[in-house]
Amino acid sequence: MKINRRTIRKQRQITGTQSISSRVPGFYRLPVEQRLAFLARSFNLSEKEISELRNGDSLRIEHAVNLVENAVGVFGVPLGLGLNFFIDGHEHIIPLAIEEASIIAAASRAALMIRAGGGFSTEVDEPIAIGQVQVLDLDDPKRAAGAIDRNKQRIIDAANISQPRMVARGGGMRNLEPRIIDGGDVGKMLVIHLHIDVREAMGANAVSAVCETVAPLIQEITGGRVNLRILSNLADRRLARARFAIPFEHLATGAYTGERVARFMVEADRLAHVDPYRAATHNKGIFNGICAAALALGQDWRAIEAGGHAYAARDGQYRGLTAYAVENKCLVGSIELPLQVGWVGGAIKSHPGVRTMQKISGITSSKQLAGVLAAVGLGQNFAALHALCTDGIQKGHMALHARSVALSVGVPSDEVEMVAGEMIRRGEIKVAAAETIYNEMHNAARPRLQDESLPVEVFAPGKVVLFGEHATVYNYPGITCALDIGMKIRIKRDPDGPRFLKPHYKQVFPVEGTDIEVRRFSRAVELALSIYGLQKEPIAIEVESDLVPGMGLGSSAAFSTSLCRALSKYKGEDTSGFFDPELFKKVQQLEAIFHGHPSGMDAATVLSGGVLWFRKGPPREILPIRMAHYMTGLICLVEPGASTIELVQKVKDRRRRDPETIDGILKQIGELTVDAGIALGTGDSVELGRLMFKNHELLARLGVSTPALDQAIEILLDHNVLGAKLTGSGGGGAVIALVDPHRQYELMDKLADEFARVMPFALGIPS
Repeated sequence: MKINRRTIRKQRQITGTQSISSRVPGFYRLPVEQRLAFLARSFNLSEKEISELRNGDSLRIEHAVNLVENAVGVFGVPLGLGLNFFIDGHEHIIPLAIEEASIIAAASRAALMIRAGGGFSTEVDEPIAIGQVQVLDLDDPKRAAGAIDRNKQRIIDAANISQPRMVARGGGMRNLEPRIIDGGDVGKMLVIHLHIDVREAMGANAVSAVCETVAPLIQEITGGRVNLRILSNLADRRLARARFAIPFEHLATGAYTGERVARFMVEADRLAHVDPYRAATHNKGIFNGICAAALALGQDWRAIEAGGHAYAARDGQYRGLTAYAVENKCLVGSIELPLQVGWVGGAIKSHPGVRTMQKISGITSSKQLAGVLAAVGLGQNFAALHALCTDGIQKGHMALHARSVALSVGVPSDEVEMVAGEMIRRGEIKVAAAETIYNEMHNAARPRLQDESLPVEVFAPGKVVLFGEHATVYNYPGITCALDIGMKIRIKRDPDGPRFLKPHYKQVFPVEGTDIEVRRFSRAVELALSIYGLQKEPIAIEVESDLVPGMGLGSSAAFSTSLCRALSKYKGEDTSGFFDPELFKKVQQLEAIFHGHPSGMDAATVLSGGVLWFRKGPPREILPIRMAHYMTGLICLVEPGASTIELVQKVKDRRRRDPETIDGILKQIGELTVDAGIALGTGDSVELGRLMFKNHELLARLGVSTPALDQAIEILLDHNVLGAKLTGSGGGGAVIALVDPHRQYELMDKLADEFARVMPFALGIPS
């Protein structure tokens, strides 16, 4: 079976269905942040959606209280992606929510093998759900059944009148079927099946409502007593089928030919067809895949599984749901089962995370969803059978599990097989065992690894803005100071590179913007690798930072600077010196990811170190300020900061509405900054402190301070600091204070209970 790729591309353009390839080689080797960056780019996910995925909080307690009774919290389940699925000529990346290891890896591997034969094809029935109305106390059930047949249209009309919205969408009751059942000691009963087209809904509530509506009419027609009126989860009018054909050559292993593997798998499937003991495990594997995808996509997975198991026993014996055969030098696999699913209503509306999963899946309708679930179940079953019939459960399932455990503790992909194999040999497939084995391997091989490592490690300082925030955007001067804390970037060899490992930050309280910053860091790494022509270089980039992002401490500038210097050093380029204009340009390119149109003040400060006079120009002014003597200060972290881009835009909007007032404030900040430069040069700390308080007042009038920042200044005033102001773009973040050198550490202790974190810094000490 061959697929015409050109035709598929054309179909996607016409139908508008998912066009993102599900074939993402090496996805499992990427750090989580790069996986999330891939999703954000590929599916246009918002910062909020990515943050919810990262933090596992797409469903919060305020949602949960409306979903279940007596809600006390939200219980998490790991969420992964099934890759490589090619179904009916369309690419699908399938979200899977499951706690069992190896399921996602097995499904993705199976989809890749099946893809070689052209992928899956599916066929799905119309969405006919079944409602049941039970009638008892009948003198003649057969005659009552005849009466139901004669009054069929009356019942259908009554049902459809009660569901105008369903009918308007093209659905509604289509038919009915009376069944006489021997109830044993309760006697014979009549059960009427209502066949209802529920369109895009799963239909449970609508079908049960229809049963309730027509029950009095059925009771009148039959003369009996109606008892149960409810949906059936054995939706055998709503079957989904999936099929694949894999040429023998794609089944072969080192020990067996593809033809022998195909025969083994057919034999295994036959056992599941005739033996319920095997069928139970066989079908459990199928639902490993189906239920994981159903849960991630907001479906009633319990109803799906109940219906599937009931269908497996429809002829009186419980059997496997798949069928395998050999045809035209191919292994052909197929599955058929009821899949009662919906693409609107229910959890899809009430669970915010489900809507994100819908975007990722590429599914557009309930019918397509049923086909995808059938394909996932068949693929999961194929993976299990292929492993069992070739390497056996220890080398199949357990090997997958061992690899998953090894990856979970950060073992590099080129060493996963060795660690997994040793875990299996020891009979310990556990996180602790993986860590021990990996450490033992590296301790034994340390001399060789040291020879191969890259001694590239670069530090860049953070910064605070002493004077001139926002005014620098309009070409007024600014004064900044580099800190003695900052960020370190390390480059090491990595055969799976280039990779950006999730950065480690000092955190003192939850900072919502941190998630956004990490994503921007990932984008900056991709751009930097492109700038330096290292997109395919076998390296990993590690980050250690003492800076809390979003606090106005220059974390993005420190990151951009240290990254560019590290990559330059890796390429053997010299980046030493007070200020390198070419390096500044590259740093500014990365800074644009974080700040839109940065003035360059942060980058210049971090690149130069010390206390700096800055004006963006033209001509650009970057001058070190020579101080008469050193001064000391404190940085106090107050609250999470706002986006610099948003705050710059806020000032811009206010300036457009009231140019006279805003220009007047900006001019005063510019003049005050000139006076501050003189005070720094003469060592007048009292005047410098007065100017800091004045600068904060002007920034507050500009609209970039917050009540918490203003309160922080009041606290610092109560402790008799020389001067204080917000630092950075505002909207939250940190304040800085100028203090007497003899009181610096005394004040740190006194202020420790007032702020989330207090840090010392110095002005005028050579870096």
